[in-house]
Amino acid sequence: MNQKKIVSLIVLVVLAIISYFFNDSEKKEPPRTPKQQQSTQSANSSLGNYDVQMKNDRLKQNVVDTDYYTLALSWSPAFCQKQRRNNNGKVPQHLKYQCDNNKEFGWVIHGLWPQSDEARSVEDHPRYCQGDLPMVEESTIKKYLPESPGATLLQGEWEKHGACAFNQAEDYFSKQKSLYNELTLPDFEMSKSDLFKWIKANNPQLRDVYLSGGKDELYICYNKQWQPMDCPR
Repeated sequence: MNQKKIVSLIVLVVLAIISYFFNDSEKKEPPRTPKQQQSTQSANSSLGNYDVQMKNDRLKQNVVDTDYYTLALSWSPAFCQKQRRNNNGKVPQHLKYQCDNNKEFGWVIHGLWPQSDEARSVEDHPRYCQGDLPMVEESTIKKYLPESPGATLLQGEWEKHGACAFNQAEDYFSKQKSLYNELTLPDFEMSKSDLFKWIKANNPQLRDVYLSGGKDELYICYNKQWQPMDCPR
């Protein structure tokens, strides 16, 4: 065998070895999962699908200016009792955290609602100002469940109301929690008149303002500087 043939044979062997290792490494490389898919799977892992669709709400989008705010609080035991009464002793899946749980909730945050001075009905207040929005991160939702016990509740209030005055869900949830934490609230049920008297007696900042709501709902109004104000009568 002459020198030229030997060189050619060596080159072929080297190429064969390179080809073998290159193809083998390709086979061993694991399939890649798109980051967006990973994020979606993670967000749905423990809380389920808590997305809210604007098209399913009878009160549609209404983009108007915000003139003041209403912090809406709900007496959870009465709310859950009503849900069981309306559903043959059971509660809908999206309310199980609040109503079918070992925890006993008292007064909880229903929502913080941007409001319009020009409104003559509930339809006239700001609503869905940024349209349909994606689900808020699960970690953010979980952080605020102790005061607003429901992933769908938090998502819905953010899309319907919060997005009309805040650019980020975290800022909205943080503000309503801050207002809530400034309040001293009773841990027992009472009549509407007794509730309002109790609230004023135990919250000096609310002593001279007009409150709204009922015995199972409490509405406290704030101006744009976040000072308590009279709720519309």
